[in-house]
Amino acid sequence: MSSRAPAKTLDAIWFVTPAIAVVAQRRGLFAARGIEMRSTQTSSSDEQYDALANGTCYVAVTAMDNVIGWNRRKPGDFRIVAQIEATTPLTLVARPDITALSDLVGRKILVDSPDNGFVVVLHALLADAGVDFQANRIVRAGGVRERLNKLLAGEGDATLLGPPFEAMAAEAGMRALASVNALYPAFPGQGVVVRQETVAHSADLLASWLAALEEARSLGRDHPEKTRDDLIAAGFSAPSARGLVAGIGSTLIPDRQGVNLLIAQRGRVGLPGAEVTYEEIVDARFLSGTRG
Repeated sequence: MSSRAPAKTLDAIWFVTPAIAVVAQRRGLFAARGIEMRSTQTSSSDEQYDALANGTCYVAVTAMDNVIGWNRRKPGDFRIVAQIEATTPLTLVARPDITALSDLVGRKILVDSPDNGFVVVLHALLADAGVDFQANRIVRAGGVRERLNKLLAGEGDATLLGPPFEAMAAEAGMRALASVNALYPAFPGQGVVVRQETVAHSADLLASWLAALEEARSLGRDHPEKTRDDLIAAGFSAPSARGLVAGIGSTLIPDRQGVNLLIAQRGRVGLPGAEVTYEEIVDARFLSGTRG
């Protein structure tokens, strides 16, 4: 008879399964720590907020700027406890008749949220190009899959897309107008976000789950070909798998320069939340080697 303790369940909500979570699941790193991993694919950051707020999910993998917006709705309750990827590759993609950022004036731009998340870097990108954000028609359209589908269906004129969706848009004849990462090299990857109230009751579970992700991150960096094969076996295309492997970071600790870029962009475009600091929204003490 086995004396192994029963698994503790951790529910996560994300837009696309992170590469290192795929690796951790396929190689049994969660199971080795007594964790049953369950996940939900979301269609919006609002759904992620609700899932965390009502306790349906323990963690969310999302744009790190969302924490700033969410803490304005539920003050001080959300923290970034890890950065899941080195950066989030984002491309502003438009319908083929749109050839320049200036052509977006008066057009429908599809976003997940008009107040937080990737819309902040979009706001900054347009401002830096001399395009008034308010001169565009900002349309709430859901997550990346939903935005791609609506763009292809003619329900919008432009949107920010990441892999593999920007490649799918290109194959369908859409035009790439600008690269967020080329314009802002410090732009950070998505973060692991939790509620302080939730963590207070099960900090050990979070630390164990993050330790599994750290092991997967290290394996991904050391064995990129095997990691690529794991991702392909999980259903990712070969080009997407290569891109995801290339995006595995050198640490899970949220990048200070990247987080500060998000805060600074809020200030530059006049959005609330520019007064927050890295220390107020990041809590890396649950990562291996940083607890104490």
